[in-house]
Amino acid sequence: MQRYFFHLKDGHTALDAEGTELADINAARQEAVRFSGEVLREGPGDTLWKGEPWRLWVTDQANGAGTTFFTLRFSAIEGAE
Repeated sequence: MQRYFFHLKDGHTALDAEGTELADINAARQEAVRFSGEVLREGPGDTLWKGEPWRLWVTDQANGAGTTFFTLRFSAIEGAE
């Protein structure tokens, strides 16, 4: 099992210092989507609705250091594009 670290920027930055042990990168991807859904359900910060993208990135080291495996970005646009 490998430890993956899930970091979040949604108006403020929250760096993961503990990480989560998961079987592989596919499990980390599934956890990133699940965690993103949880955060979005709880209500994203006001910055999402002001055009600032919300970002979750996953690394192999604590506190945002190390190699980034992947990044999820969410943004919201009001009105027609």
